[in-house]
Amino acid sequence: MLRATVVDDSEDLVSAVLADFSPVAIHDLAERPLPPGGLWDPTYPPIPDPPPAPLHWNVCFNEAGERDRAADAIHDALPLLTIERVDLPDEDWAARSQQSLTAVRAGSFIIAPPWDLPPEDVDATVIVIEPSMGFGTGHHATTRMCLRLLSDLDVVDMTVLDLGTGSGVLSMAAALMGARSVVGIDVDQDAIDSAEASANLNTLPDSITFQVSDFRHQPPPPADIVLANLTGGMLTSSAASIAALVRPHGQMILSGFDHTQADRVLAAFAPFTERQRLSEDNWVALLLHQ
Repeated sequence: MLRATVVDDSEDLVSAVLADFSPVAIHDLAERPLPPGGLWDPTYPPIPDPPPAPLHWNVCFNEAGERDRAADAIHDALPLLTIERVDLPDEDWAARSQQSLTAVRAGSFIIAPPWDLPPEDVDATVIVIEPSMGFGTGHHATTRMCLRLLSDLDVVDMTVLDLGTGSGVLSMAAALMGARSVVGIDVDQDAIDSAEASANLNTLPDSITFQVSDFRHQPPPPADIVLANLTGGMLTSSAASIAALVRPHGQMILSGFDHTQADRVLAAFAPFTERQRLSEDNWVALLLHQ
């Protein structure tokens, strides 16, 4: 595990560097400052925002080697950043924490682990996900918002590209909505294995495929709808590459960033324009179109 102290102006760069090393989990340990007394008083004028506070991240990896490579890459990018390398005992913490997950609803979908399936007559499209290393089980706000935005689109006979597919939940949702072709790509073989394992738990059309690939170096064919639930740093640094994957008059669903990064992400994707914005727990998702 890495323990990193990240200041506001370096958060995007650290996120972009970490995205190349597929961490299992990132825990934000930042303490949220409160005003004197610990409570907001609505009878008084708003208290000015406090100065930026460092963010303390615990970043977990499957292997010490991958952790060390990520630490070296972060040090090269930000030599003054405080990083500590920590060895954790192998107690299968990831599997234990995933067992507490239950089914969640997002738009017209219910995302359920195999141990918490909804009734067969439920008024929603059920996608079964086996929680594992891949992100995107539906329990994170960014995934739920992407599913909500996707629920409102006409996907029938469209081509869909899911960048950083993780567990494949967005790809499976698009396929079940009637997309003509869905390609989910990820740089992490573990994520693709997770996506394919979960796909086998569902009855899916033949239109969906998963691939290990990096869209920045191996761009796939453009699609009518591009889904990118990544990070703010990854989206802004790769905006031109992502935009090039959208066919004329196509649409994008972007998430993986918070409200402080939303304007930068939107500006990076000009001349695409904002069609809809969702916000949950300070996370943001955008629907853009040409």
